[in-house]
Amino acid sequence: MGRKKAQDILELILKGERITEIVSTKRGKFVLAFPLPKDIRLIEADIARMLEGLPQNSFSGDAIRSFRAYATLDRIVIEGPEWWHELESAEDCPDDELIGVLYRRYLQLYRETQKSISKSGFRGNSEIGKARVKNAPVGDGLFSGITHGDEIQETDERSD
Repeated sequence: MGRKKAQDILELILKGERITEIVSTKRGKFVLAFPLPKDIRLIEADIARMLEGLPQNSFSGDAIRSFRAYATLDRIVIEGPEWWHELESAEDCPDDELIGVLYRRYLQLYRETQKSISKSGFRGNSEIGKARVKNAPVGDGLFSGITHGDEIQETDERSD
């Protein structure tokens, strides 16, 4: 029986596939999406808005880290429980532990995906850009996109 060759992660991303991860928590399941550089730019712009024109040193290090987590989760959580969908922002969630779990899983997803990209053997010998609309960011958060079933990994972060 022949073994199916795994597709190169960089090629998948360039073809518009979403790299996602399911995170199960005691508050429900969340789907996190790997952001492209243009998505990270939008996250940074969101953080700047949270600063409300004040210099970054006007805030504690903890506050800046929280702003970064909220802005990131607002952009990369593409599915979640109904109660999460009702929030205007991750900033409205009072569960610091949940925010921490989701943000740490995002950081791990980002590092692992970047490591896979650096090992990529892609040399531009296939069609790219077919599935994801040019200029389409990760999304505005919850339910704004679809996931690629072959790339979903489920992790269990329950602390029950």
